Amino acid sequence: MAESSLLSALHDFRDRSRSWFADDPRAAVKLVVAVTLLGLVLRIAALGSRVAHFDEGRVAYWALHLRDSGSFAYRYIIHGPFIQHVDSWMFTVAAPTDFTMRLPVAIVGGLLPLTALLFRKHLRSDETVLMAVFLALNPVLLYFSRFMRSDVLVAAFMFTAFGLLVRFVDTRKARYLYGVAAFMALGFASKENAIVYVLTWLGATGLLLAKVLVLPNGYRDAVGFLRTVPSLGAIWGRLSGRVRADVGLVVNIVRSFRNRHDSAASVLAAYASHIVLAALVFCFVSLFFYAPRGAGVAGIEHPPAPVASGDVNFWSGVTNPSLFPELVQTTWERVVGQYSEWFSPASEKATTTETGLVDSIETFYESVDGHYEVLLKALGYTAAPLVLFSAFGYALDRLGTVEPRHLVPFAAYGGYVSILGYPIGTDIGAPWLAVHVVVPLSIPAAVGLAAVIRWGNESLSTDDVTGAAIAAAIVLLVTALVVNTTATRVYTNEHLEGNPLVQYAQPQESLRADLAEMDRIATANGNGTDVVMYHGERGDAYDADDAYVKEDRGQWNDSWWNTRPTCLQWHNSLPLPWYYAAEDVNVSCENRSDRLAEQAQADQPPIVITQQIDSTVPAEQLEAAGYVPRTHRMRTKYGSNDMTVWVHESYGREPNG
Repeated sequence: MAESSLLSALHDFRDRSRSWFADDPRAAVKLVVAVTLLGLVLRIAALGSRVAHFDEGRVAYWALHLRDSGSFAYRYIIHGPFIQHVDSWMFTVAAPTDFTMRLPVAIVGGLLPLTALLFRKHLRSDETVLMAVFLALNPVLLYFSRFMRSDVLVAAFMFTAFGLLVRFVDTRKARYLYGVAAFMALGFASKENAIVYVLTWLGATGLLLAKVLVLPNGYRDAVGFLRTVPSLGAIWGRLSGRVRADVGLVVNIVRSFRNRHDSAASVLAAYASHIVLAALVFCFVSLFFYAPRGAGVAGIEHPPAPVASGDVNFWSGVTNPSLFPELVQTTWERVVGQYSEWFSPASEKATTTETGLVDSIETFYESVDGHYEVLLKALGYTAAPLVLFSAFGYALDRLGTVEPRHLVPFAAYGGYVSILGYPIGTDIGAPWLAVHVVVPLSIPAAVGLAAVIRWGNESLSTDDVTGAAIAAAIVLLVTALVVNTTATRVYTNEHLEGNPLVQYAQPQESLRADLAEMDRIATANGNGTDVVMYHGERGDAYDADDAYVKEDRGQWNDSWWNTRPTCLQWHNSLPLPWYYAAEDVNVSCENRSDRLAEQAQADQPPIVITQQIDSTVPAEQLEAAGYVPRTHRMRTKYGSNDMTVWVHESYGREPNG
C-alpha cells in the first residue's frame, strides 16, 4: 500500500510538471531565473564574514588607492583592471569592507546561470534548467564567487561571449556580434588568461571538426561496422563515402549560408561592417579599462605624483583628438609589456634545459606536479558529481544514445583540455583553476543528469519501481553530496588547510577579532599612531635582507614599497595593508628591538604587530609594558608568515584562555 501511494504521488508530480511545461512555453526560462536568484542569495549571504585572502587584500588595496588618488596603471601582478575600477567605484558609494570588495564578483558569479538560456536551442528544456543548477550550486563556483579574484569574472564573461557567439550562429542576427565583442573585452579586462579561453575554443573547434568529419554518428556506428569484419573493398567504400559526405556537408553549409542572402556582396555588406564595428567595441571597452588614469605609472610608483608628471590618461585622450593616438600607443605598450611578464612563467616551463630532453621533462614535471595535485583535489572533493555527469553526458552523445549535438562535445573538449592545460600555464597551483574546468563542463553534465532523470521518468511510466528507485537514489545522493560540500567547504571551514578550496595564502579566521579591535582603537585614538609594525634588523633570518624599507623617497622605484605603511615591503604582511587603508589606521614601523621596547614603555602605542619567527622581538619587554599577545596564522602553510598582535591592556585585551 505504501509503495502504491508513493508511486501515485510520483506519477502526480510528473504529470503536473509535464503539464506545466506543455502549457507554459516560458517554463524553462522561469526556472532558470529562479535558480539564478537562489544562486545570488547564496553568494551574497554572509559575504564579508571570511578574513581577506592575501590576493584579495592586495587587489582591494589598490582599488582603494585608485579611489583616493585617481591614479591607475595596469600591472599584471594585480591581474586585469576590471575589478580595480569596479571596486573603486563601489568604494565611492559604500564603505570599503570585505563585503563590498567581493560584491561585484558575487553578482557576476550569481548571474552566470542565466547563460544557460543562450544554449537553449541546442539543449532540451530539462537540460537547460539543470545546466543553470550546476552553475548556480556547484561548490567551486560558489566559493570563488564569494572571493575577490578575477577567475569567476573571466570565466563568466568569456562563457557569456561564447554563448552569444552560439546565438549568432543560430540566428545570424548581427546584434549578437556586438555582445560577443563587449563580453570578450570584459573577459580580457578581468584576467590575462582570457587568451587561454580563445585557444581552448580553437582547440575544441579542431576536435569537433574531426568528430564531424570522421565519426559524425558517434563511436557506436564505427564499432558496429568493425564487428562485421569488413573486407578491404568495404572499408575503402566506407572511407570514400565518408569523404564524399564530408565534401557534401561543407558544400551544403556554404549553400545554406548563401541562401540567407541575395548575393556575395550583400553577405559582405551584412557582416563585414558589423565585424569591424564589433572589433571597435572590443577595442574601446579594452581601452577604457586598460588606459592609465591620473598620473599613471608615476602615480603608483611615486605617490602622490601630480597628474602632470604622468603620461596621457584616458579622459584627456578621449576628450582631445590630438592626444588620442598617444593614449592608444601608451596603453598598447603597457599591455604588451605586462602581458609578456605574465606569460613568462609558462614560457620558462616550456623551454628545454642545456642538460638534455630528459632533464627538461623532469624539471617541467616538478614545476607543475603540485599544480595538478591542487586542481585534482579541488575537482575530486568539491566537483566530482559535475565531472562524472559530464563524462556520462559526453559518452551518451558519442555513443548515439542521445541525439548528437555539436555543443556537447565542444564544451566537453574545452573542459577536459583545461584540466591538462591550466596547471601548465600558471606559476601558482591554486584551487581556483577548477573554475575554468567546471564552467564548460556544466553543459555535458546537464545532459548526463537529465538522462538519468528521464530514465527514472520512463521507469515510472512502466511502474518499474527498481529503475525509478535507482534514478531517485542517484539524484538524492548527488543532492546530499552537493549540500554537504557546500555547507562544509563554502560556508564553514572556508579558511582551513584541510579544505581543498582554500589556497595556502588564506589567514586564520581568528584574525577577525583583532581586526575589529584595531578598527575600534583607530576610531577612538584620533590622529596618533594606532599600530607599530616591527621588522627586525636587516639581514636576520626573517626579513631575508629586504623586509624593511628606508623612508627615502629618492630610493623609491617599486610600487610594492610605496604603500601604507611605506617603511616595509608590504607583501610580507598582506592582507593587513588592506585593513589599514580601509579602516584609516595610522601605522608606523620599527626595525630595532631596543627602540621598540622604549616605545612600548614610554609611548605605549595601542597595537604592536610582530612576526612570530623573528627572534629579535623583545617579547619580555612588551609583556612587561602591559601588552597582551595573540598569534594568528597568516597562511595555511609556511608558518614564517605567522603574526603576533600585541594589544595594550588598557584597551581591554584579555589574555588567551
